Amino acid sequence: MPTAVKQKLINIPHLVNSSILIIFAVIIGLGTWFAIKALTPDTIVVSGTSSSVMANQISTYSLSVEKSDTEKAAAVEALTVATKSITEAIKEFGIAPEDIETTNFNVYQRQDAVYSGGVTKYELGDWFASYTINAKLRDLSRSEEFTALLSNIEGASMWGPNLTIDEKEIDEETLLTAAIEDARSKAEAIATGLGKKIGKAVQISEGGASNVYFSGIRSEVMMGAGGGGIPIEPGSTETYKSVTVVFEIR
Repeated sequence: MPTAVKQKLINIPHLVNSSILIIFAVIIGLGTWFAIKALTPDTIVVSGTSSSVMANQISTYSLSVEKSDTEKAAAVEALTVATKSITEAIKEFGIAPEDIETTNFNVYQRQDAVYSGGVTKYELGDWFASYTINAKLRDLSRSEEFTALLSNIEGASMWGPNLTIDEKEIDEETLLTAAIEDARSKAEAIATGLGKKIGKAVQISEGGASNVYFSGIRSEVMMGAGGGGIPIEPGSTETYKSVTVVFEIR
């Protein structure tokens, strides 16, 4: 028998075996895919939100104190004395040290405009030193007393109140539960539209909380003129919670 013909006859069984192996591998692959598909449930992803309205519990006031002098050191010294005096008065009122903050220390020399010979020139003037004191009042029933104290401090300007809630008082658990139930309600509506039912939640991701403030009033008082306290209406804050939930559907 010619060698070429013999070689072809030898290769036929090999080709048959290879084809059988390929077909077998395809069958196993398809079977595995269908098995995985059958074991992997269909899912839907929905978001849920909840909210809660709380009365504001904290009011924050900012006082800006400024002193001036021809000498830089004297201006800073005068500011230091005034700041210490104000801080002590706030502490004696009952504000805790952790609720008092000093910020925005600034020292600069003013430049005075001088017009001479048709030309405007600038000459160095007095030195100015300023500081900001922030104080939180947690007992709003004492708002009139506190604003009376602050409004009688000479040589200072006040801004406030900035009304907020106490973050520690937020019922995170209730908000989170309500947000998940909102997500479940949406998932049920979607599943019903598809002719299916929802199963268990397989994944829950918590979103960030956000607050929307509804202050009763926001007053701005330039102090130094004296006077009594200012009544405060606390207003409220609405707190939101959001979640993203993955549900099985069947």
